[in-house]
Amino acid sequence: MDERRGLGLRTQFALALLGALAMAATLALAVATPMTAASGRIARRRLGLTLARAVAGEVSLTLDPSKVRPLLAASVGEGGLSGAELFDKNGRLVARVGEFALPISRDPPPFDDVRVTGDRMAVVVLLPTHGVFVAEASLAAGAAERTVSTAVLLYTVVAGMLGLGVVYLALTRWIVRPMEGLTRAAERVAAGRRDVRAEERGAAEVVRAASAFNRMTDQLAARERELSGQVRVLERAGIDLRSAQEQVVRGERLAMVGRLAAGIAHEVGNPLAAIVGLAEVMHDGGLDESETREFAERIGREAQRIHRTVRQLLDYARASPASDDHASPDIRADVRDAVEQVRSLLQPQKSMRDVALTLDIEDGLAPVTVSGDRLVQVVLNLALNAADALRSSGRARGCITVRARSGDGVVVIDVEDDGPGIPEDLRERIFEPFFTTKPAGEGTGLGLPTSAAIVEQAGGSVRACERADGAEGARFVVTLPVGRATAMPPS
Repeated sequence: MDERRGLGLRTQFALALLGALAMAATLALAVATPMTAASGRIARRRLGLTLARAVAGEVSLTLDPSKVRPLLAASVGEGGLSGAELFDKNGRLVARVGEFALPISRDPPPFDDVRVTGDRMAVVVLLPTHGVFVAEASLAAGAAERTVSTAVLLYTVVAGMLGLGVVYLALTRWIVRPMEGLTRAAERVAAGRRDVRAEERGAAEVVRAASAFNRMTDQLAARERELSGQVRVLERAGIDLRSAQEQVVRGERLAMVGRLAAGIAHEVGNPLAAIVGLAEVMHDGGLDESETREFAERIGREAQRIHRTVRQLLDYARASPASDDHASPDIRADVRDAVEQVRSLLQPQKSMRDVALTLDIEDGLAPVTVSGDRLVQVVLNLALNAADALRSSGRARGCITVRARSGDGVVVIDVEDDGPGIPEDLRERIFEPFFTTKPAGEGTGLGLPTSAAIVEQAGGSVRACERADGAEGARFVVTLPVGRATAMPPS
C-alpha cells in the first residue's frame, strides 16, 4: 500500500520554532547592533568630554609644573583619553602624553572647542592661568561593546532552545503520545476490531477527539450488528425468493409439459393403432415366416417411435434448473443444441402441422451464460406462444423463424412469426406476471415473465418488438452474454 508520510508533529513544531528562533535572532541583531553602536558612541563621547574637562580642571589647579605630566599620564590609557597635552599662553608645548591624530591637536585655538572626525574626538579647554589644554578620545567601539551582539545572539539561541525543549516535551506528553494511541486504535478498528477503546488523556482537543472516536466505534459496532441481522434476514428472504422462483419455473415447465403432452397425443395414438392392428393380424395367423418377420419389424418401429416421443417429453420434464445458474460463470449452454432440442419437441405437436419452423443459426456461436434446459425453456415458450398466435389468427398456414447470431460479447436470439403481432401498448405488460391475452383457461400468464426472469438472471434481456423487415407479426429478441471459456483438462 502506497502511504504518503509527512513529517511528524514534533518535527514540524521544532522546525517552525527553529525558523522563528532564526528570525528572532536576525531581528534582534538587526535592531540591537545599530542601537548598541549609537548608544555606545554617545556614551563614549560624553565620557571623553567629561574626562577631558575633569583633567583640564585638575591641571588648572596644579601649581607645580612638574606635576602636570604625571597628571596627564594618569588620564591616558585604556578606558581613558587617547592623548592629553598642555600649551602655555604663548602656544608652546608644555607636556604631551599619548597619541594625537587630529590637526586641531597640533594647533589648538585659544578658546573652548570640541571637534569630532570619524572615530576621534578632540576637546580644547582654555585655561586662563596655564594656557590651552587639548585632549583626544577614541569613539570606536571597544572589545566589551563588540561582545554585545554576540551576547544578544547567544541569549536568543539559549532562550529559543529552552523554549523548544519545553514545547517538545509538552507536545509529546499532551498531544503526540495521545494522538499515537488514537491512531493505533483507529488502525485496529480498520482491521476489524470493534472492542478497541482510545485512552482519553492529553490536551482538551485530543480528549474530545478520543471521546468522539469511542462513540463512533460504539455506533459502528451497533450498526454492524444491526446490518448483520438485516443481512441474515435478507439471506433468508433471498433463499425463499429463489425457492419461489424455482417453483414458478418448475410449475411453468410442468404446464408446458402438459401442453406438449396434449399436442403429441395423436403422435402416440397413431402408432398404437398400427401396433394393435398388426398384432391382431398376427394373432389370426395364416402368415408365412417372412410376413411375420415384417409385421414384427413394423411393430418394433412404431414402438420405437412412441418411445422416442415420450422419452423427449420426459427428458424435458425431468430437467431441473439449478437455483444458482445465473451466479456461476461455469454454467454455459450451446445455442444450436438448445434450438435443435426445441425443434424436436415441437415437431410432434398437432398445432405445428400447418406451421413451418425455420432455423437460422450462425455457425461458431459461443456458449451463453445460462443452463441448457433453461435456454430450451425460454425458446420453447416463445415458439409455443408464436404457434398459439398463429392458430388464433385463423390462418391456414404460418411460419415461425428462430435466428441466432453473435454480437459484441453477446448472442442474440430472435423468435418471430407472421401472425397478428402484439399491440405496442401491450409489449411491456406481457412480461407482467399473470397477464395474458389468451382466452380463459388457455394460459397461466407466467410463461413470458418466467422466461424474462431466466434471461435477466443470466445477465441478459428480452423484449418484444416489430419484425425487422417491417412485415406483420411478432418478434422477441433475447440477448444473452457470452460465457467465458473454460480451460481444457490436461491430456
